[in-house]
Amino acid sequence: MEKNARQGIKTACDFKTLIDLKNLPAPAQSLTCLKCHSANATFNLHNWNAGSHAVNEVSCFDCHDVHASPDLQVTPLASGQLCFTCHQSAQAEFALASHHPLREGRVFCIDCHDAHGGFSGSHLKMDDVKETCVQCHPDKRGPFLYGHADVAEDCLNCHSPHGSVNSSLLIAREPFLCLQCHEGHFINNPDGTPLSRASARAYYTRCSDCHSRIHGTDVPSTSGEGRFTQ
Repeated sequence: MEKNARQGIKTACDFKTLIDLKNLPAPAQSLTCLKCHSANATFNLHNWNAGSHAVNEVSCFDCHDVHASPDLQVTPLASGQLCFTCHQSAQAEFALASHHPLREGRVFCIDCHDAHGGFSGSHLKMDDVKETCVQCHPDKRGPFLYGHADVAEDCLNCHSPHGSVNSSLLIAREPFLCLQCHEGHFINNPDGTPLSRASARAYYTRCSDCHSRIHGTDVPSTSGEGRFTQ
């Protein structure tokens, strides 16, 4: 072939002698890429081998077309449809009435998740769920003088991250969500007399109508007990 090259004779490529990458096992496909794209050269790959994608034999080829172009990165806008090819339950959740605006192109899967592995579960980019959420919802970060313990622990105690049939991505409607942890109560009229039963039922529609600072507040309520009403 070298002699033919000197003489300007074109020689057909004997592609049958090349490694058949497409038919290699998924781990072998990824290892082929990782020879160059190591943790030193591509930092976000240092968690790949321990990530759920690698464990479930998803290879680099499943998301990247290695011969498409010099830049094989998936754009944020295209990442959603790419992820949905496998994560169909998440796609269904984003179609619910209350959802993060991924279909509208305002957020993307890669805003929260790192497909190559993460420091916590679900390939999250941040250390935990709350740290991920407060990147966009900083007013919920705290700490607050009057903190809501379950909220401080994990946002998923109350919210569904992709979509929900309930408003504000809640996993259950108010007041049923709140009543899972808190006892219900009635409220008296300004003169101290009890509300009629018909009026009292109105206070069992949405707890947040009165407790508007349910994520936490630095301001005490009128009772001085921090009831998340201010």
